[in-house]
This record gives sequence, C-alpha cells and structure tokens, in this order.
Amino acid sequence: MNEEEGIALTRDAERKLGNLVNIKDEIIADAIRQRGGGQGQVSQLRSDYQNLRVGEIANLAAEGDEDAITAIKILKQARKKREKYGNQ
Repeated sequence: MNEEEGIALTRDAERKLGNLVNIKDEIIADAIRQRGGGQGQVSQLRSDYQNLRVGEIANLAAEGDEDAITAIKILKQARKKREKYGNQ
C-alpha cells in the first residue's frame, strides 16, 4: 500500500489509477471537471460516488466494483473529451 499522505491505495488501486495517482485525495467530481470533463460526465457517476475521493473509488474498483471501475474510466477519459469537444 502507498503510505504517503492522504488515502492509502492498494497496489491494484494504484494500477487502476496509473499516472493519476497524484490526484488520489481529490473529490472525483472535482477531478473530472479539472481534467476538462463537464457536468455530463459527473452525472454519469453513481450519486453516492460523486463526493468520494479518487483514491476511495480506486480502492473500490480494485475490489471489482463495476460502478467504481466506470468512474475511473470517466475520470481518465475527461481529458480526451476536452481535447475533442473543447471545455463544456
């Protein structure tokens, strides 16, 4: 587990996040917006996940939670959406 400041990530959670491990302590809805995603992407998240931290979602995804896996995918794709469509 990563014992740096903030949320402790399992090894599998670190793999799920990849190069986004540095934003593990941010609220996922805020992180999606910072990466260029719009409210549409945030609305795709399960409502009870919208206020969880990225690291918490990653740990759930590492345990096989399908909704958490989807949330991580949305987070990763937010930048691609911005590049394609511009900031919404």
